Amino acid sequence: MKIPVSWVKDFVDLEVEPERLADDLTSIGLACDGLEIFGKEAVLDLDITTNRVDAMNMYGIARELAAFYSLPLKPLDLAFTESGAPSSDVLRVAIEAPDLCPRFAARVFDVRVGPSPGWLKDRIELAGQRSISNIVDLSNYVMLEMGQPTHAFDLSRLRGGLLKARMAAKGEVLKTLDEVDRTLSATMGVVADAEGALAVAGVMGGASSEISDDTRTAALEAAYWNPLLIRRAAKALGMHTDASHRFERGADPAAGPVSIARFANLLARGSLGTARPVLIQATGSRIDARRLVLNLGHVEARLGVSVPAEMARATLTRLGFEVKGPDGDAGAHLGREPVWDVAVPTWRGDCSREVDLIEEVARHFGVMKIARTVPASRRAAGLTPEQRTERRLKALLASLGYREALHLNFVSSARCDASQGAVVRIANPLSVEQDALRTSLVMPGLLESLERNQRHGARDILFFETGRTFRPSPDGPTETPRLALLVSGTTPRSWAGKPRALDFFDLKRTMEEILDQHSSAALTFDREGLPPFLHPGRGGVIRLDGLACGYVGEVHPDAIEAFSLKDRPVVAEIRLDTLSSRAPLAFRLFSRYPGVARDLSILAPADMGAAEIAALAKEQAGPAARRVELIDRFEGAGVPEGRVSLTLSFLFQDETRTLSSEEVEASMEAVRASFSERGYNIRGVA
Repeated sequence: MKIPVSWVKDFVDLEVEPERLADDLTSIGLACDGLEIFGKEAVLDLDITTNRVDAMNMYGIARELAAFYSLPLKPLDLAFTESGAPSSDVLRVAIEAPDLCPRFAARVFDVRVGPSPGWLKDRIELAGQRSISNIVDLSNYVMLEMGQPTHAFDLSRLRGGLLKARMAAKGEVLKTLDEVDRTLSATMGVVADAEGALAVAGVMGGASSEISDDTRTAALEAAYWNPLLIRRAAKALGMHTDASHRFERGADPAAGPVSIARFANLLARGSLGTARPVLIQATGSRIDARRLVLNLGHVEARLGVSVPAEMARATLTRLGFEVKGPDGDAGAHLGREPVWDVAVPTWRGDCSREVDLIEEVARHFGVMKIARTVPASRRAAGLTPEQRTERRLKALLASLGYREALHLNFVSSARCDASQGAVVRIANPLSVEQDALRTSLVMPGLLESLERNQRHGARDILFFETGRTFRPSPDGPTETPRLALLVSGTTPRSWAGKPRALDFFDLKRTMEEILDQHSSAALTFDREGLPPFLHPGRGGVIRLDGLACGYVGEVHPDAIEAFSLKDRPVVAEIRLDTLSSRAPLAFRLFSRYPGVARDLSILAPADMGAAEIAALAKEQAGPAARRVELIDRFEGAGVPEGRVSLTLSFLFQDETRTLSSEEVEASMEAVRASFSERGYNIRGVA
């Protein structure tokens, strides 16, 4: 937001250079992103966070600076003279939807429409607004100065002399000021006259009643609108205006009459018109002032530093809070710690808890005065076993060359993996691309990240992500912590050989490394139950002690085409709650007796699992076989179709003696015989 310094000086006497103002505002949480100089005028470009709608105006910034520098804040000049017949003679206001509009106020003005005077035009243009006409510009001026949007209607165009707040009729059409016909729904609010809608409530006015050069009498409306309904309407219509930006974040419920008075004051000052007597108001629902309790002992506990009670009270008072003790004394005590009753001003809708008051004190006390240490805890603390497991997992994957990816929980339902059940849809999504909670970390999260990286020229990718997936249930969405991996491209080039394409076995090895360190369960792979976005012949379901807990495999060609991917990425996903930290490794004496190595090559069916073949070989080799590993796999020339050549490596060793050649050969013969019975061809013995 652009803040002309001279405008702020109307309300607080500042003798500080603009550069210092920028730094001081940043220090109290109103970050200054830039400073522009136009002759003698300085304009601050502030990044106001969405919760601080009270600071999205000149008077709000002046209030913050007055509190920071301990200077008096000048009140708004609301004085004006009235003339003519009462406003109530020609205008009525009504509220038909109390949930939409708790408060509605209006007044009639006799105006002279024309170009804006220089002071008005210059100020709103410095604040980033385009000058339209004096009456419209003055309405925008009040919004920029006070934070309360208002809207002026040509009174002669109001049918029935009525302004009312109601919900739109389904399918009702309204042409807005941007000359676009908007089709409204029954969930949107409107300002209407006796015959139809005149404006989208809190968003934009309509063309049928706009101020023109022929306007002689204007009705100025200032209302408080339900933030949620305004946000939904603006989003549904694809509109974002200065008014909706403020209303959907919670404007000041009490600012309507004050803003009309300020408009009347400035109108008279600029000789642009006069105000008629009587402010017309309607109340839809009651908005009570919020009261909070602040215990100064909690301030020190939260911040880790002692804040003087006088300083805390003075800060809150200057910011508009009313501070009282239980007996009306600000120094009243409960035990040894002061406890204050604090009335929250209507413009501070973001302050709803005691911790919000503590934040206000901390901002003006000085964040840099607070030590960069965590305050001492009154109870034992530490990482949970799940947190320790996750941290070790991340360290392991980082050491293996993987990079962590982070994604939102919100995804497009069209790209969700719905193979395991229904998708949890968002009732009020931010966009159609974020209308559901993710059911998988891979689909679409990691695949979209891969597509973005490949589009920018990155081909060799190793990603991992930890997060939660969601499934619907009668008691609400259930969350499951998961780990996902993705590899694509080629292996790093080395002096010993050329790079090769990363494949299923590279990622399978990573998964085995993870499970070797974080699970003592028996690992097997199964092809039944693969997600539809995986290649049916190049993937497997991960089972620990027979329980399915994840998958690993190559992405299906259809998914590769849908995401416009290059190469053939391989992905994996596993439930984190099936992993745990294994017992620390302990040293075991190595055998004093030598081991005997043997290799065996066989021709096996191509659809036979390698792990199953290795387990069978180890079982037949007997207890003397300490280790059985698959060391080579070959398909191609010389291998019959539907078969694959596998080479197994055996290590035989005994802890008490040296094994004889006859014993080893007997074990190998038992393995060969078992394979022959199953139709596996023995290719040779090394």
